[in-house]
Amino acid sequence: MEYLGLDKPICKIQPMVSVLVPTFQHVNYISTCLESILCQKTNFPYEIIIGEDESTDGTREICMKFAEKYPDKIRLFLRKEEDKIYINGVKVGRFNHLENFKCARGKYLAYCDGDDYWLDENKLQLQFDLMQKYPAANLCVTNTYLEKSSGESAAALVKAFVINTPKNLRNTAYLGHISTWFFKNDVTDFIKNKIVYKAPVMDVILFAYLKNRGNVISTPETTSFYRYNNGGLYRLKSVKNVHKDRFILNWLIFIHLQRNPVIFLRNLTYLIWRYYLNFIK
Repeated sequence: MEYLGLDKPICKIQPMVSVLVPTFQHVNYISTCLESILCQKTNFPYEIIIGEDESTDGTREICMKFAEKYPDKIRLFLRKEEDKIYINGVKVGRFNHLENFKCARGKYLAYCDGDDYWLDENKLQLQFDLMQKYPAANLCVTNTYLEKSSGESAAALVKAFVINTPKNLRNTAYLGHISTWFFKNDVTDFIKNKIVYKAPVMDVILFAYLKNRGNVISTPETTSFYRYNNGGLYRLKSVKNVHKDRFILNWLIFIHLQRNPVIFLRNLTYLIWRYYLNFIK
């Protein structure tokens, strides 16, 4: 259900970029997230697609207020509890994420979880210009601040401007952070792939998909802030279970996305070694 219907100003324009914001139980964070997106300075129109996954902490009410205040920017979708799916016996918000993809109308997509936010008001314009300049690119990532469990922050991940080909990244499982990603709206095959209903996390499989469909631009500007959210599904897992998820992801990516036994075996060897060092030795 699209909140406020289809007669809003944002529904009457063709956006160049769709910003996807999945949110659930983010009452303390979602306002900062949305404000950081609304303040973007661009020379093109963009839409903000919020998928609110039936939170019970007040997140939904905040999103509704933002949608009412900014009908020229925001399209809010109110998801239902019964639409959530289970992966490995755990209820997850995958339906919400996938429906956000389906609703997007822009040529490009940007991503920001409801508990993260953007630091640079020129983020979208910077990445849009780079993607237009290098049309062979399918994804653009920037640097981000990572909040630690101690509450401290540190810039990380992207050190210099570089354009990588799919071949360069065949052994790279993840690059940058999803809160900085800006990519072509070419995800139809991805959302139809069986892997999206099996993988324990989505950003890793999304990267595996995107990196094989074009070059990947990395640029060192710091544009986002990743929060260490103790209430997040990933943070609730033990370190051992996170390692187990990586084995599952490696297998699923091999079966459903790349079919490269060399890469699969190389990654498997690395994961076994890491598991041995952390939990056996």
